[in-house]
Amino acid sequence: MRRKETTVSNNIAQEPYVISTPTCGICNKDGYVEATLEGYLQWNFGMLIQDAFPTMPAPLREQLKTGTHPECYQKMLGR
Repeated sequence: MRRKETTVSNNIAQEPYVISTPTCGICNKDGYVEATLEGYLQWNFGMLIQDAFPTMPAPLREQLKTGTHPECYQKMLGR
């Protein structure tokens, strides 16, 4: 039996995808980040987050990893 290859269509891979983030350790609220499905899958399969989401601002990548909202991170730093 031949193995079937599965691919994600480029249109679907580039569509915005809402990703739930961990609970923020500062405000204890949940959050979400919008990103491409392609980037999300690449990150989940081991790609570095900055390579999987090269156009995403660093504070949103931090939220995706740790759950800390950009505003909460600023408060934590006293800014």
